[in-house]
Order: sequence, then structure tokens, then C-alpha cells
Amino acid sequence: MPRASRTTLAGVVIASALAASAQAQEAMHIIAMKDIPWQPCDPSAKDPAACQLAYVNGDPGKEPNHKYVKAKGGFVLGPHWHTGNETIVITKGVVHIAAEGGQEKDAVLNVGDYLRIPARRVHWASCPVECIFYLYVDGPDSYIDANAKRP
Repeated sequence: MPRASRTTLAGVVIASALAASAQAQEAMHIIAMKDIPWQPCDPSAKDPAACQLAYVNGDPGKEPNHKYVKAKGGFVLGPHWHTGNETIVITKGVVHIAAEGGQEKDAVLNVGDYLRIPARRVHWASCPVECIFYLYVDGPDSYIDANAKRP
């Protein structure tokens, strides 16, 4: 193949690859807070609206995922643990949280505060006023009642 043809062919291949790369980019995923698709944390709870969640990215049954959790004032989340690490940022209200192993005393988290909970760490929380927080889990979602099963 003549050199000019190889150069032209190489140019076409590179241009095609760049075009395919540009087309393959995923679109941004935007969800306004007013459009959050809330669902009960536990549909069988006495008051299913007391705690609600909304998955916004990732399949919680298979992979890391992002969600929001919203709870009414007075809601208490009993001792529990997860198989993955959790990263939390408070977006509304106040959250009181504590954990076994030297952190049994409530920590008070306000809007903007960050929390990382290691996998298998038994913890509990409450919202004295309505609260909303962003929650990232670095693996499939889990919620294990610490009274029923220990890590």
C-alpha cells in the first residue's frame, strides 16, 4: 500500500475512533430535589412514611449505589450494620449517630457534615427533626439488624 494511502487510512481510523469516543460519552444524570422518587425504607413498617429513600444511581442489589434517605422528626434507626462502607453527607436537619466500639455516645451531624461508616460497624441513629442525607454505599446495599445477627 502506498505511503499516502496508509497515512490517509490512519487518519480515517483515528478520526473514526475520536468520533465514536465522543458519541460514547454518557450524559449527565440530574435529579432535582423536588423530583426525588421517594419510596418507603420499609413498606411493612407501622408508618411507611417515617423513613423514605430514593436510589439515584447504581443497582443496589448488585453494585455500589447512591441514594438519599429522608426521615421524619423523632425517627429512630436501631442498631444495625452493612456489608459495605457508607459515606454520608447531611443535606437537611440534624442526625444523631453512634456506634459500638468506643463511639457509643451520640455524635451530632448538621447540614454539610460528612460521615464515613466502615463496613460491619454496628451503629444507630435518630433524627430529632426531619432530616435528609445523601448516602453512598461502595457495594451492594445491605441492612442487617444487629439484634438478629452480629457482624
